[in-house]
Amino acid sequence: MLRMSVIPCFAVKSKRNTMKYVKLSNRLRALADLIDNCAAVADIGSDHGYLPVYLAQNRRASRIVATDISAASLSAARRFAAKYNVTQSITFIVTPGLDGITATDVDTVVIAGMGGETILRILKNAPWTKSETVKLILQPQSKIDLLCRFLYDNGYEIRETKSVTDKGKSYTIIIVRGD
Repeated sequence: MLRMSVIPCFAVKSKRNTMKYVKLSNRLRALADLIDNCAAVADIGSDHGYLPVYLAQNRRASRIVATDISAASLSAARRFAAKYNVTQSITFIVTPGLDGITATDVDTVVIAGMGGETILRILKNAPWTKSETVKLILQPQSKIDLLCRFLYDNGYEIRETKSVTDKGKSYTIIIVRGD
């Protein structure tokens, strides 16, 4: 089990608060809007850490885990979190996919900006994600049909799909739970 920070949700922001807030792209904002308030969230393949920093700043999650297979990317995410003074609210893990994370650590998993084949490989290696208590927010960049077939064949239920346009490009977001 990971040792993670637990942060209070829905804190009232002071009117004198001069903190600068992260502004998300349309795609990342759509993902953030799908995360339930006070969820324990893992952002897989976090890259620069925009989503975890946004969640921490807005106290939208009780736990936030940012992972990336690249130590350099995760280092950039740490620097970005430090710039916004939220490093203590995010657990950073260099790992492939969901390795080292369990259903007791998080209840919401965001996997976005990867190909459908990569996402299905990550899910194959984490069978605990089939639990109906785990919400998956998936945004494949390619091979959506392959990912959807995998989900259907492997005990996942697609609850909803959404489309978002960002910088002239259309993205599909799939909200999934185990059967």
